Amino acid sequence: MTLRIDQFHTNVSPGSSITNQILNLQDMLRGMGYHSRIVCEQMPDRFPERIESMAAYTRRASAADVLLLHFSLNYSQTVMDWLKALPCRKVLIYHNITPHAWFAGINNVYWEAARTGRAQLSQLRPLVQAGWGDSAYNCRELQANNWEQTGVLPIIFNPARVKGRAERKILKRWQKGVNILFVGRISPNKRLEDVILSFYYFKQFVNAEARLFLMGAAGGMERYLNYLQTLVQRLALRDVFFTGHTLPKDWRAYYQIADIYLSMSEHEGFGIPLLESMYFEVPIIAYKAAAIPETLGGSGILISKKNFAAIAELMGLVVEDHALRAEIIAGQNRRLQDFMPSAVKPRLEGLLNQLDL
Repeated sequence: MTLRIDQFHTNVSPGSSITNQILNLQDMLRGMGYHSRIVCEQMPDRFPERIESMAAYTRRASAADVLLLHFSLNYSQTVMDWLKALPCRKVLIYHNITPHAWFAGINNVYWEAARTGRAQLSQLRPLVQAGWGDSAYNCRELQANNWEQTGVLPIIFNPARVKGRAERKILKRWQKGVNILFVGRISPNKRLEDVILSFYYFKQFVNAEARLFLMGAAGGMERYLNYLQTLVQRLALRDVFFTGHTLPKDWRAYYQIADIYLSMSEHEGFGIPLLESMYFEVPIIAYKAAAIPETLGGSGILISKKNFAAIAELMGLVVEDHALRAEIIAGQNRRLQDFMPSAVKPRLEGLLNQLDL
């Protein structure tokens, strides 16, 4: 009888980083010979051949099955009660939860959800057999909550999910000149004000024609977005573009025109845009915080102090010194291989073996 290893997440949506990981894991599990479905609390319109409801899973769940629980914010009480009643073996996959303090005064709903989610780490521990993190950083958070059996299951980077057509209008309009890029949700922990201040010095003293693209949705973070837009206005800073949520073809185009990926984020459980920047061969400059050093793995450039004038000079060096730029890109290309399916598959097999399936 073929073993079932299914996955649970509250919802899946096209283009989301966690959804991509779930789909990549399902493909990998099926390729290893397991039956595998995705169980959702909120049933999406997409992927019907891959997904089923919690009720459908309940009807067929057995003690021999394994359910991988993706955890990235918090679970409803309905889900918590459902998990307690399930007979199957369970493993938590922890994608990290931004500490709730970051959302104080910005969004009370996010503040409460993040606070509840971190409290649930202790509640979930007795319900599961093991806890896996995207990074060792995430595993250390589990261990701080008295999780004993932990392991690192890295993000899978599947080039097939990022290939495709890039929007020609964006390429034509912005390809010439120097473009600085950051990708991610407009959220206080990303410290986009520090990206903007670094860009200010770069534009004032290094390259007056440079542009900054901040690519990410701001839903629920409107107060923070307003603060950032006010900062741009007070600095009388031109050429700062908040793209909002983008279509895949636009997303590809912004990466293709980028000369530098600049991250000042102070909390990341992994940092998937770092992998995307590696793939599109965009040199990375990132603040040394949370899981970012681990994800870069010696590639890109890490900075330990937010001296905006010095960061601007560094950005100029990366743009102008072609030998340095080529060296950075080569290192990033080597690091990206560690997240390809062929590299992650043995890690998954090893973690599954520890479960004594």
